[in-house]
Amino acid sequence: MNPVALIHVAVGLLAIGSALPLVGRKVRMNCWYGIRIPQAFESNERWFEINAYGGRLLLVWGGVIASTGLVGTKLGRKLWVPYDWAAAAVILLSLGLFVAGIYRHVRIPKA
Repeated sequence: MNPVALIHVAVGLLAIGSALPLVGRKVRMNCWYGIRIPQAFESNERWFEINAYGGRLLLVWGGVIASTGLVGTKLGRKLWVPYDWAAAAVILLSLGLFVAGIYRHVRIPKA
C-alpha cells in the first residue's frame, strides 16, 4: 500500500476533524486556531461567520484529500509515482481554491 496515500487519508481526516468545531461556531477568537485573516478579528460576530464559512470549505478540502488518498491506496506499485504527482496537484489546487474562497467570501458585502 502506498504510504503517501495513507498520509493523504490521515491529513484529510485531520482537516475534517479540525473543521467541525469551526462549522459549529465553537471556536472563540484566539491567537492559535481558526481562519486567521485580519477581517476575522473585526468583531466576534465576524470571527464566527468567517470561521464557520472557512470550516465548511475545510470540510470539503479534507474530503477531497481523504478521497484522493483512498484512491491511492487501491493502486498497484507501478502507479505510485504518477499517483503521488497527481495527488499533489489535486491537493495544491484544492488548497488554492480553499484560500481563494475565503478571501472571496470576506469581500462580498453583507446585505
